[in-house]
Amino acid sequence: MKKISLLILLFTALLISSCSFPSLENQGEQPVALTATFEAMVNEALQAAVAELTQEALLNPSATNTASPLPPTATNSPTVTITSTFTQIPPTDTPLPPTATSSPTVTPTRSDFNCQVVSFAPPIDRVYPSGGDFDGKWTFKNTGSDTWNTDSVDFVYLSGTKFQVSVSSLDLSTSISNGEEVQFIIDMLAPKSSGTYTATWGLKKDNLVFCTSTIQIIVK
Repeated sequence: MKKISLLILLFTALLISSCSFPSLENQGEQPVALTATFEAMVNEALQAAVAELTQEALLNPSATNTASPLPPTATNSPTVTITSTFTQIPPTDTPLPPTATSSPTVTPTRSDFNCQVVSFAPPIDRVYPSGGDFDGKWTFKNTGSDTWNTDSVDFVYLSGTKFQVSVSSLDLSTSISNGEEVQFIIDMLAPKSSGTYTATWGLKKDNLVFCTSTIQIIVK
């Protein structure tokens, strides 16, 4: 709006000066004087315009061109490094299997020599005095397909304490077929020292051991 006013002011000055030349010529003024007058009027108008522009700049500094600040440069976000920490879990202790106790090596019973221990004596952990006399008794039943022949099958001591007084094996008095039973009786003595004692006996055919049974006593 201020610029328009200045342009109007300059235009007015020029118009006045143009209108003034004829009247001055009629009055007999020289062209040189007219020119000087015109230049003085123009200079005065220019000075007024410059003064007004200067005043406008002082009163309205925002109107001046100012450099727009550049947007801040985007900075890269710091990189976050995640370190995985593994905590080693100690292995669970696996219990060792129980140590196998000493036992007689017995060939597994086969279907042709299956048997059943019908009864045995003395009962497990029967208490006897030192050197006490007792009998070992067993009754077996043939449940296999083969007959226990007198010339091939024996009842024998296998392992443990030797409670027997005189013999460590007995022959069959008769052959035992499937479903039949046979009884063995061995004269025995308890050890003289206190403690727990065991002995294992069983039937045997050649190298085959089957139908085993263990007795256990306590000496006090």
